[in-house]
Amino acid sequence: MSAIDQYTEWDAAYVLGALSPSKRREFERHLADCDACAGSVADLAGLPGLLAKVPAAEAESFAQPTVGSPVPQSLLPRLIRSVERRRRRSRGNVAAAIAAAAAAAAVVALAIPLLFPSQASAPAGAGPTVSLSQVVPSSLSANVRLVREAWGTRIEMTCRYADSAATGPSGYRAPRGYAMFVTDTHGNSSQIATWTAAPGSTVEPSGTTGLAPGEIAAVDVRSAMDGRVLLSGSP
Repeated sequence: MSAIDQYTEWDAAYVLGALSPSKRREFERHLADCDACAGSVADLAGLPGLLAKVPAAEAESFAQPTVGSPVPQSLLPRLIRSVERRRRRSRGNVAAAIAAAAAAAAVVALAIPLLFPSQASAPAGAGPTVSLSQVVPSSLSANVRLVREAWGTRIEMTCRYADSAATGPSGYRAPRGYAMFVTDTHGNSSQIATWTAAPGSTVEPSGTTGLAPGEIAAVDVRSAMDGRVLLSGSP
């Protein structure tokens, strides 16, 4: 398999946090020059949020892997393609699209430890809640909690947008876009979640990374419009 072909199989693992830190950085360098792979990652960006919402009991009902049976390396890409096919067939019915994606995502969640056994040995566990500090004055406040997973880290955030935020000339307070970034101990930053918030709202975005908690130097909230760092904290 050529290097380019190899990268086409990394999009799902990247989104789900199943790549090792070194491969994640390699793939991010590739994304800067490959519109096709960048588009694939954007299409799959909603999967981590779906995975977080699927109860464990329900996930087990979707797939029961047989102990001792080899798991084909093509399983994860096939599952992701299945999500994409179901999503295209269900564009006219949003509820059906969400249900189909969640069902396939549950199977993916069970497949990750089997497809990436070298990253499945770390025990899961939640760390303390960390409040982010304001880097520039804004109406935002947030705290995060890092949850250790077998494949890396899940970052749970609670972000509040104060109701006292300034209004426009007409009195309309437009929602704004934000992004969650993680920076590793080598200074490399990557975006792991995006959301939109309006004054007076509280949003709870969740993102995933292949980095272990000890490899995360900072978690930031940035403006999706201009990339400015608004909030930042060190776990």
